[in-house]
Amino acid sequence: MTETSLVDSGTGYGRKTPSYEPRLAEVGPGTPMGEALRRYWQPIAASAALTSEAPHRTRVLGEDLIVFRDGQGRPGVVFERCAHRGSSLYYGRVEDDGIRCCYHGWKFDVQGHCLEQACEPGGGLRRDAARQPWYPVEERYGLVFVYMGPPERKPTLPRYDCLEPQEEGERYLAEWPVPGMTVTGLVQDCNWLQIYENAIDPAHISWLHSQHSGYQFVGTGTTGFPENFFDPATASDRITYKRTDFGAAYNVRFTGDDSAERGWGADLHLPNVLVLPDFVNVTADAKADMLLWVVPCDDTHNRSFFSIRTSDPERLDRFFLGVKQNGKDPWELSEEERRQYPGDGEAQLSQGPVTLHSEETLATTDRGVVMLRRLLKTMVDDVQAGRDPRGVSLTEVPPRHTESGMFTVAAADKTPVPSAGA
Repeated sequence: MTETSLVDSGTGYGRKTPSYEPRLAEVGPGTPMGEALRRYWQPIAASAALTSEAPHRTRVLGEDLIVFRDGQGRPGVVFERCAHRGSSLYYGRVEDDGIRCCYHGWKFDVQGHCLEQACEPGGGLRRDAARQPWYPVEERYGLVFVYMGPPERKPTLPRYDCLEPQEEGERYLAEWPVPGMTVTGLVQDCNWLQIYENAIDPAHISWLHSQHSGYQFVGTGTTGFPENFFDPATASDRITYKRTDFGAAYNVRFTGDDSAERGWGADLHLPNVLVLPDFVNVTADAKADMLLWVVPCDDTHNRSFFSIRTSDPERLDRFFLGVKQNGKDPWELSEEERRQYPGDGEAQLSQGPVTLHSEETLATTDRGVVMLRRLLKTMVDDVQAGRDPRGVSLTEVPPRHTESGMFTVAAADKTPVPSAGA
C-alpha cells in the first residue's frame, strides 16, 4: 500500500518578489511623495553651527545642495554643481557677499545671482545671465529651514506653541553632539519613514525597550516611567490613537507610583515632525519642550534635526543619552551586545534600506502606523489634485497646538487633562 505524505505549506518557495510602496518611500523630484514633501519647510542646518568659515554639502529629497552663511550672516542654499562648468561649490570659498567657485572664481550670492566672473573681462559683462539654482531659507528655533517647492505655493514657516515664547534664561538647543553632524544633522542609513513610523508605534516600547533588551529608558522606576508603564500584556488596551488638526497622536495610560492614573503621549505633525516631551525626567502635567524632524536625504538615507527650548543645561543629555543598551551608549557596544540588547537603531535599520511593505503582517498595535500612512497618502493625493496639503498655510497663523506630555487622567471621564497652555 502506498502512503501519501503531507505537502509542506507556508514555505518560501514561489513567493512573489517583495516590494515597497513607492508613493510612501520615494522622495526624489517628480515623485508623488517627493512633491508633497516639497510643499513644507524642511530643516537643513543648525543655525549656531552654520558659520561663514566654510560651506557644507548635504543631500535633501534626492538633491545635492550646499548650505552656507555669507560674511554678512545671511544663510543660503544653492545647488552643489556650479552653473558655470559643474565643479562642486563644496570646494568654494565663502566671502562677505556670497560663495565663490574654486574653478574659475565665479561668485554667487545667497539667491544664486552671479556677482562676479573673475576670469572674464570686466568681471563678467554678462554675468546677470548666469544664475545658480537656489532655494529660499528662513531661520527659527535655532535651525535653518529650506523650502524646495513651487515658489507660488511657498507657505509661511510654521510656529509651535511648545517652543515659544521663550522665558527668561531659555535658549534653543539644536546641534547634535556628534562630530561631523553638528551642522547638517544626524544621518541614518534607511528610508525616512522607517524612523518616522517608530514615533507613532508606542507598542515597541513595551517590548524592545523593556522585555527584550531590559529597561533602556534612563530613569525607569525613579525619575522616569514606572515599570508597569512597559507591561506588554496590557499594552494594546492602554494605547489609544487619534487624528489631530496637524497629523496624529497617541496616548498610553498607566498608573503612576502615586497611584494616580496618567496618560503619556506624543503627537506627529505632517509631514515629518514629532513633538516630544522629556522621557527621562517625566513630570506630570508638564508641557513638551522639543520638536524632532526626520528629513529624507533620498530613498535610502535620512537626517534628523531637533530643537529643544530649555534653560536646563542637562536637557540635551537627557535626550541624546536617555536610551541605553546594556547600560551603554550605542557607539560603545560590541557587535554581540548589539545582538543581545538591540535598540531602535537595530530594529529600524535591519528592515533594510527601504522596508518591504508587501512582506508586512500588520496587527492591532499597528493602528497608529496605519493611521499615519493614510494621512501621508492623503497628503500626496491633495498635492496631486492641486490642493495645499494638511498644515500648509500661505498666511501667518497662530502657533500650532501640540499635545505631547504626561497628563493626569480625570476620574470622571477617564480622559487625559492637559496642563495649562499645553
